[in-house]
Amino acid sequence: MADKKKNAVIYGNIVVKCWEDEAYRKRFLEDPEEVLAEAGFVLDEGVTYKVIEAPKFVEYLVLPHTNTKEAVQEMAKRFLNKAEKNDALLPRESEVRIVQNTEDLHYLILPVSPKSLTKAELKMVAGGDEMTTEVEEAVVQTYDVASTTVEAVEIGTTAVVDCEVVVVGVVI
Repeated sequence: MADKKKNAVIYGNIVVKCWEDEAYRKRFLEDPEEVLAEAGFVLDEGVTYKVIEAPKFVEYLVLPHTNTKEAVQEMAKRFLNKAEKNDALLPRESEVRIVQNTEDLHYLILPVSPKSLTKAELKMVAGGDEMTTEVEEAVVQTYDVASTTVEAVEIGTTAVVDCEVVVVGVVI
C-alpha cells in the first residue's frame, strides 16, 4: 500500500499544476502514471491509474475496491447530515457521479479549477452567501499555501468526499 499522506501532498501539487499549466494537464490526462511517478507519487504495483476530469458542477465520489460497505456508510452519514440542515443535498444544476476502484484500476479525480468559476457560481456551489467567504479564502489558500491544498486533497482522496464545497472538486 502506497504512503497515503505523501501521495496526497504530491497529488495536491499535481492538481494545482494542472490548473495552472494546460500542457501539463493534458499530459497528466494522457499518461497519469508517468506524471505521478515523476512527481514522486508512490504507485501501487499492478494498478493502472485513470484520471477523470470533473466538469463544472459534477462531483465524483470514488469508492474503494475493498471495505466498500464502510465507505458507503460514511457517504450516507454525510448525506443525512446535509439533509438534516437542508432538503436540497446538491446545489441547483449539479450532479454526483459514483465510480469504484477495482483491484487493478484506481480513479483520480481532477477537479475544475476554482479560478474557472464566477462569484455567482461559487455562491451556488457553496450553497449560499454564508459559505462564499470561506470558499474565496480556500481558493486563495489553494494557490498560496501548499499544505492547505494537501489537506483538502487528502480528505477528498482518502474519505472520497469530505467538505461541503464542490469548488475544490474532490471534496463536497
